[in-house]
Amino acid sequence: MDFNQMMANMQNLGFYDFVLPWLLFLCIIYVIMLTAPFLQDREVDKKRVSILISAIISFFIINYPVNGSSFGVFLTGLFGNTGIYIAAGLVLIILLGLFGINVGDLGEKKYIGWTILLAVIILFLYGGVTPVAISSGMMSVIFIILLMLAAMYFISS
Repeated sequence: MDFNQMMANMQNLGFYDFVLPWLLFLCIIYVIMLTAPFLQDREVDKKRVSILISAIISFFIINYPVNGSSFGVFLTGLFGNTGIYIAAGLVLIILLGLFGINVGDLGEKKYIGWTILLAVIILFLYGGVTPVAISSGMMSVIFIILLMLAAMYFISS
């Protein structure tokens, strides 16, 4: 059995629609329940009561349909989209590190101009703001050339 078949089997068994969302909410609610003030003063086993209540609430949350589909589908889309933004942020941090710029220093006055210029370039190249009809292939070539020139400038200075 290859990896793709295993992933398909897990999808068919409801692993992504039920098991993972249920475990996520079980953990979150369990931590909240451990710190709940109404359990602090009682002479009960806080861990057992918290895990039981967390499991029940997690089952109810997973049963709730979101826009006509399962909650797992909603979470898959949410975390998938969030992952795209996290990956884009990491690429930006790596590129800034390539140019010798510390991300924590971007708020300083000497980097404000560079930060604005970088934001304008990113908006121009990938935001659809094109005053001239340039193909996406040509934009990629321009971006790579600018990136290479900037790298040579920062390495030589």
